[in-house]
Amino acid sequence: MYKNSAENFQNKTVVALGTFDGIHLGHQRIIKDAISYARRRGLKCVVTTFDPHPQQFIDAKEHLKLLTTLGERKKLFKKLGVGIVKVFKFNKELRNLNCKEFVRKFIVNELKAGVVFVGYDYEFGKGRSGGVKELRIFGEKYDFKVKMVRPFKSEGIVVKSSFIRRLLAMGDFRKALSLLGHYYNVSGQVIRGAGRGSEIGFPTANLFVDRHKLIPVHGVYVGVIGKRRCLVNIGVRPTFKTEQAAVEVFIPKFHGNLYGKKLEVKILKRLRNEIKFPNSELLKEQIKKDIDACLSYKLQ
Repeated sequence: MYKNSAENFQNKTVVALGTFDGIHLGHQRIIKDAISYARRRGLKCVVTTFDPHPQQFIDAKEHLKLLTTLGERKKLFKKLGVGIVKVFKFNKELRNLNCKEFVRKFIVNELKAGVVFVGYDYEFGKGRSGGVKELRIFGEKYDFKVKMVRPFKSEGIVVKSSFIRRLLAMGDFRKALSLLGHYYNVSGQVIRGAGRGSEIGFPTANLFVDRHKLIPVHGVYVGVIGKRRCLVNIGVRPTFKTEQAAVEVFIPKFHGNLYGKKLEVKILKRLRNEIKFPNSELLKEQIKKDIDACLSYKLQ
């Protein structure tokens, strides 16, 4: 059973503690280790996340963009076999809790933790003043064990959400996916656009995406909606001299009305950069090539 936890736990639990933005391979190791440990001992496993992301609240001027919205995180948790998710509302009160207050209020009293799984770089408490060492000290005091999961490395590089964000911003989409361990999701309600796609015979669905979501670098991508392949264009449509960035989806051989509906797009592969063509005819020829590449892409 999967649920957002609002229950009061009667017995000791196993907790995977973190925000887990992106739920990359490193996060997956922490969560899977916690689930496995709990199953072997017949205990409930609880996975935490924070909303908004603590860094968005603490460093608001940095405008952190998320690899996963809260809804996307919940779906990925479910796919990993997580039964219970506890979403903590990150606010001024939580931000100002010192390490001891955080442990007592959340880990001990609310989660009833018997074992806590955390990453090697986990930090908590006001000003991020606590780490794994401090958590273990509190564990001895409040009778819970701390299991630190070592960093997950790929080709000698430690997998971190911040590094994956940089890869997506630089256009290294293939590497980013390999570290995430899953396709990159972009979702949003379909809104009316300028109609440029329809004018040249390729009507697109324009997505209104969560403003906190990290959008990959401008370009043309292969995506999938359900079981249907699609082209995803991210950018400013330079051939038509527009300035506002947009996320547009073209679904080959689809003729329905999508306005107002929410689309969830899994982005599979980056095909090319966004290109400014001298005229719309050359753009149409390129789109036909993009469609061929899209339809020939083998889903894994």
